This record gives sequence, C-alpha cells and structure tokens, in this order.
Amino acid sequence: MLADIFPTGWHCTELAGLCPGESIVIYGAGPVGLMAAHSAMIKGASIVMVVHRHPDRLRLAESIGAIAIDDSTSSAVDQVLELTNGIGADRGCECVGYQAHDPMGEEHPNMTMNDLVKSVKFTGGIGVVGVFVPQDPAPQDPLYKHGEIVFDYGLCWFKGQTIGTGQCNVKAYNRQLRDLIFAGRAKPSFIVALDEAPAAYQHFDARDDGWTKVILKPAA
Repeated sequence: MLADIFPTGWHCTELAGLCPGESIVIYGAGPVGLMAAHSAMIKGASIVMVVHRHPDRLRLAESIGAIAIDDSTSSAVDQVLELTNGIGADRGCECVGYQAHDPMGEEHPNMTMNDLVKSVKFTGGIGVVGVFVPQDPAPQDPLYKHGEIVFDYGLCWFKGQTIGTGQCNVKAYNRQLRDLIFAGRAKPSFIVALDEAPAAYQHFDARDDGWTKVILKPAA
C-alpha cells in the first residue's frame, strides 16, 4: 500500500487541489480510486463521489462513507450534477486512464477526462493519475495510437478549470501516510479481504496435517 497505491491515491487529491469541506468526484474504483476516496475522507471532503460500475467495488466505496455512482445505469455526469445542485463537484480525480471503456466494453481513451470536465464546477480542479501513454501499439481508438485524445478543451477553458497530472513521487508521501496508519487515522486495508488468513496461519503454526504452506489469494 505504501509503496504505490495509497500514495498515488493521495497524490491525485493533491493534484486536484482538494481542501477540507470541498466536494470531490473520483472516476474509477480500482485500488487507486478507492485510495483517492479514502484520502479525500481523511482530508475532510464534504462529499466524496465514486464512479464505477462493478457492484463489489462500489460497495467498498460506500463502506468508507463515499457515495457510489453506477455509470452503467445512467449518466455519471448527470448523477454528479444532481448531487451537487447542478454546480458540479469542487474537485475531480481521474483514476482510470486511457483504457476507460463504456458499459458495452468499447474503449474510449477520452471518456473519463471529458466526463470530469462536465462533472467539475467552474474554476474547479482535476487531478489525473490514471495512465495515459505517448503511444499505444494496439489502440481501439486510432487517434490514441499516438497518445492523442479528442479532449473537450473548449469547455475546460470556458470553465476555467485546472488540471494536474503526472506519476506519484511516492517518497513525498509514504512516511506521512505510514504515520496516519500507525495512528489509526488511515486504514487502507479495507480494500483487501483475507478473512480466512488468520485461521490458515493457525493451522500452519500448529503443523496440522496438510498445512505445509499457506497461499493467500485476495481475488478469491
């Protein structure tokens, strides 16, 4: 967690410029997106919205107090605007990257970026840690072969939004985040389900028959 995922999620909220009391929408509920949501909660965001379409990941977002937005049921942008009285979120996080795809499975490298421009308010901030590469050898979108996307820059400019991007300098955050975990203020382990691990190690420690080695499979 401290070598990559938690610092990257935290970094995204920093790039977005999140301040206490502000609202934020996070596109993507993978490990980084969930850590961005967790970071936003720790920082005192008033509303944390997480956009995804997998029920299990949305449930994890809800478990820490975030509002789950299922973009397979209706427009995520419309849902964000409804939750913010038509204003849009103060801040937004892109935690998906160029392989973003619609509910039908078709890839749209520009989808989350353009949805964020529409979801974030005038003069709001957007942080981007989802991966976008200079070249894609097997793009579904021909333009993205050269790392280019059709971006709604006119609306972004008109709304006066700022965008921060780039890889996370983990060492700039991991000691502070370590201390938050040690103090009980941060609990990034909520995304890992290993309920049977303690019993498995008890069997292993007791040298019970058949317990030669314990293998942890989080995906299971």
